[in-house]
Parts: sequence; structure tokens; C-alpha cells
Amino acid sequence: MIPKYIKLLFCVPFIIIICYSAYLCTVYSSIPDTITIHGYGNMKDNYGSKIFLVMPVLMNLVILLFIWLIIRRPDKIKFTFEIDENEREKIYHITQLALVIIAIFVTIMMTPLAFSDVVFK
Repeated sequence: MIPKYIKLLFCVPFIIIICYSAYLCTVYSSIPDTITIHGYGNMKDNYGSKIFLVMPVLMNLVILLFIWLIIRRPDKIKFTFEIDENEREKIYHITQLALVIIAIFVTIMMTPLAFSDVVFK
């Protein structure tokens, strides 16, 4: 069973995605049709359509789906250590909390920061 605080914390990435998407919709018409696409570092690697601004949101939703599937079934995780029956629920809750923290971190890194030089001018 998933604790209530895990479910509430898992809403945070979706709130970030909704806020970013709403902001992106408001400034979308003012963004140039051709934007720079960066690889590693600050070098301009290529140019692309402004529709690429939606890609981090879609990729983020896919990642969140996979994380949620793992959170729902922590008993399917192959731990590298023996789990005592008395400690099983505690370890599952800690694992679920760690996965939620990873989901929040991934969302912060993939949405607003992905194209900050184009969207947040």
C-alpha cells in the first residue's frame, strides 16, 4: 500500500509540469519559430522548431509513469540485500520516498531549466 504522503509528494512533479506548460502556452507565440538546441555545455549544437519545447514535458511524463509503476509495486524490486519481514514495510516506504524525490528532481531538471534561454527571456 502506498502511504498518503507519498501520493501527495508525487503530485509535486505534476504541479511543476502544469505551471511550466501554462507559462509556455502564454509565451509560445513570442518565441521565434527557430530555436537553438543545446547539447552538453553552452555550445549551440543545432537549430530546430519551437515545438521541441514540448519534448521535455512529454519525456518527463513518460519517466514519471515508469517511476509510478515502481512505486506502486515495491515488492517487485530486486534488492541487493536480505529484507527481514519486520523491516519490509519500512524499507518499501523509504524506497518509495527516494523514488518520489528522484521524480521531483528529474522534473525540475527537465522542464523549466531545459530551455531557459529561449523561454525565460
